[in-house]
Amino acid sequence: MNAKTSLEKEKFKKYLFKLQGQLNKWIEQLDFNKDEQLFLEHLFSAHFLDLSSKELYKPAKMLLNKLNDVEKMNNELSLEIQTHHKHLATLVESLQINAKDEIKKEQKKIKNNFETFDLKFKYVKNKIFKMIKDIMKNHKQKLLIINQ
Repeated sequence: MNAKTSLEKEKFKKYLFKLQGQLNKWIEQLDFNKDEQLFLEHLFSAHFLDLSSKELYKPAKMLLNKLNDVEKMNNELSLEIQTHHKHLATLVESLQINAKDEIKKEQKKIKNNFETFDLKFKYVKNKIFKMIKDIMKNHKQKLLIINQ
């Protein structure tokens, strides 16, 4: 093996480790989002009676469905990232430089999927928090009226 090929393989190996670092960050974020999803589900449960009211039932049901969709996206994205992570690990072992374009495409696709997921999750989370905040504000106002 000549020096040029050795240098290219070393650069490729560093590139693969950089990509794995990005995948690890995404996995950590997805794991954290799973915890947040559980929290949001518990929040829904804690305010079940209010969310079952005539005016909030449909919007709450839609949000709960969106939360379930986001949870499904999280699971699918986690699997996609794990598969890609294994592919990168295999490439680190074999150092197949000719696979660089394929890896870039996979990484870009996962990045786009992650960004889409992240936007959807933030949207759903924001809507849920707003709905629960309004319920809590309404309860507080009722308590003030009762205590007067």
